[in-house]
Amino acid sequence: MASKIWTYDMLAQATPAELENILLTGKPPDLEELNGYIYCGWNHEWIGNLSGKKFKKGFMKKDGQNLGYNEIVIQDGTGYTGPWNQHIESNGKPVQLGYFRTSYVKNEPPAKLNERYINLGYFDYDIPHMHRWYYSFFKVIRDFVVLPNEGDNTLLLCKAYLRVFPFLNIFYCYFQLGNREPIKYLPW
Repeated sequence: MASKIWTYDMLAQATPAELENILLTGKPPDLEELNGYIYCGWNHEWIGNLSGKKFKKGFMKKDGQNLGYNEIVIQDGTGYTGPWNQHIESNGKPVQLGYFRTSYVKNEPPAKLNERYINLGYFDYDIPHMHRWYYSFFKVIRDFVVLPNEGDNTLLLCKAYLRVFPFLNIFYCYFQLGNREPIKYLPW
């Protein structure tokens, strides 16, 4: 029997149990295949209203390292549908913040939380000298990343935690990334 093929809309409507099952049974993205693209993001939980339900995440290499960043999208009330093309701008380009490095959980230092998601991708926002002091709250974010459809790097499912202390990790939300396009505004 063929496994389910997920679309952006289907993933946005999935239950938390379905999302967790995808995380526990799926494969990680090819991090190199993410580079050069920006994805439309959607936060599943209500907490996403604090940072914006809609956002964008871009991926690029810098100095040989795979990195990513966020762009702020103006919230338009259309949920996970509608456009993602209205940005908050500064100096003629979208505001870019929330920088992170990408890796695989298996290549990270051992941690209790990581054990459950050892076969997934990983976004770590604790990058020295990448965040202005007033964005330092990003440093506590850790995302576990999976492909809902194996081998398809155009749709990603992520689970975000806040690492307050190495022993205290608080679930923040599930979010998804899709509808990718080539990056127009370079972050660095």
